[in-house]
Amino acid sequence: MKYDLVLNKLENNEISAEEALKELYPVKKEKMGKKAYFVKMKIIVPDEGKGVNRLLRILFAIPFPIVFARIGLRIGQRFIKDDDIDISEISKMLKYSKNSVINVDSKDAQIEIKVI
Repeated sequence: MKYDLVLNKLENNEISAEEALKELYPVKKEKMGKKAYFVKMKIIVPDEGKGVNRLLRILFAIPFPIVFARIGLRIGQRFIKDDDIDISEISKMLKYSKNSVINVDSKDAQIEIKVI
């Protein structure tokens, strides 16, 4: 119904083509993801042996609040020399990325980060 009305207005030169396009196809707002509250980490360092891995497992056994992760990003920003990395965008992405899993595999360590 709305489609016909807009096309009739356009045909009678009551509105411009751009206005008709805006009425037919309004701009949709971007939806933010679900808000995350906790971060759970699992770190395995294969070269260090059982003692270090056990200590890391105990340290990160309980999920910690996302606020601490965002504070850690701000502190870590001081040590980053690359200007291409925007910590505020990473912080926002971390805040709204519930149920995400990040896996980092390198020759030195295996890291799994779950945002819950």
